[in-house]
Amino acid sequence: MRKHLSFLFIFALGLASCLLAQDATQGDSQPANIAGQWLMSWQGRGGARQGKLQLQQDGSKLTGTLDGERGAMPVTGSVDGSNISFSTQGRGNFSMVYSGTVDGDKIAGTFQPQGGQGGGGGGHHGGGQQNHSWTATRQAANPTSPGAADNDQSDDPQPAL
Repeated sequence: MRKHLSFLFIFALGLASCLLAQDATQGDSQPANIAGQWLMSWQGRGGARQGKLQLQQDGSKLTGTLDGERGAMPVTGSVDGSNISFSTQGRGNFSMVYSGTVDGDKIAGTFQPQGGQGGGGGGHHGGGQQNHSWTATRQAANPTSPGAADNDQSDDPQPAL
């Protein structure tokens, strides 16, 4: 009888350990919290570019805007664990598809243009172009000086390739 109780105790302990490990693994797949304002940077035709990426998050669903000198463009996408993907829609059929990895208050990834016929954007080419790099840094919720982030008038809402 004593051997059976010892076996049951060890079995129960092992089962509890497996369940705890499973819960910990499932916790890792929770979407990263990326809601807020981000300062986004990339290399464009005219050199280094920046834009303001404002993201709202509802679970794994992302919405928001990418704002720059061409105005605000809607953002839609998703986040899965630390992986983010979203797109912006420009004039005509021109859009940009972004993917990246979230690491705390930083995101790094690639983007690729899509479409572009009839967009009137002058020189945008889509489809088969290569991926380009982008990064973003989360901005403080309450900047120390009002309008400090609005000083740069050279923002471009989408990479000019």
